[in-house]
Amino acid sequence: MGVTHVLNAAHGTAYSHGGQDFYGATIDYYGVPAHDLPSFDISQFFFSAAQFIHNALNTPGGMKLSLPGRVQERSKMPHTRDSSSPTSGAGSRASYETPALSDLQRLFWFRGGSDNHVDQVWPNIYLGDAWAARSKTTLQSLNITHILNAADGPYSINTGAKYYKDLQIEYYGVEAFDDPSFDLSIFFYDAANFIGKALNTSGGKVFVHCAMGVSRSASLVLAFLMIHENMTLVDALKTVSAHRDICPNSGFLSQLRDLDIKLNEERKGTRASATKEL
Repeated sequence: MGVTHVLNAAHGTAYSHGGQDFYGATIDYYGVPAHDLPSFDISQFFFSAAQFIHNALNTPGGMKLSLPGRVQERSKMPHTRDSSSPTSGAGSRASYETPALSDLQRLFWFRGGSDNHVDQVWPNIYLGDAWAARSKTTLQSLNITHILNAADGPYSINTGAKYYKDLQIEYYGVEAFDDPSFDLSIFFYDAANFIGKALNTSGGKVFVHCAMGVSRSASLVLAFLMIHENMTLVDALKTVSAHRDICPNSGFLSQLRDLDIKLNEERKGTRASATKEL
């Protein structure tokens, strides 16, 4: 067939785990972690998928293969990358305004991260999927000391503290659903504080996961960076996306946007108070 590009509309689901590693360097891969449910908002991927197809067709000899079905998975070892902090200066922060939701979604159009089972997205913060959460060997090799499960519960990734009883791991579960209507924001501060506590522990390394490591868990990591590392939402998105391909659903992204507005107003208030004191 001479296929040069693959768009997988079931990326990371139980039916399809193929990724860039599966196809190798000769094929350009783009994965959309969509679910075939009436409630799933696939519209958030329309522009990025269209851009990928457009780029494929404009490539000399380009031919695209769209995969909705099952793809075999090749074994993949966990991979980490060096982390870097955002470079926003004080001046840019002073004039920062939270972008519209559509503008935030455009940040996911061009992905530069990976789709491994687990990736280090910030010093000592690892973001990943259910496979990594159940692989005690992987967790031990990474020296994980804390686990935040953003898909806790009997009908999801039901590991719990008992699953890790033979490991010296502190566990925190968030029973969240990857649905735009689910209010994940009620967990933002508790999850951020758990991650912060983990990082302040001597030798602390925290693994944050959900089913695929792209929406629920990614949203909680973004909230941590915004709350504890004083990042804007844009900085947080760019920081995490540089190391892992993430895609919070539209509802979670909207909730993170609300958090960004709140934190930005607090920062402006702090700066105004400091100016008055001078």
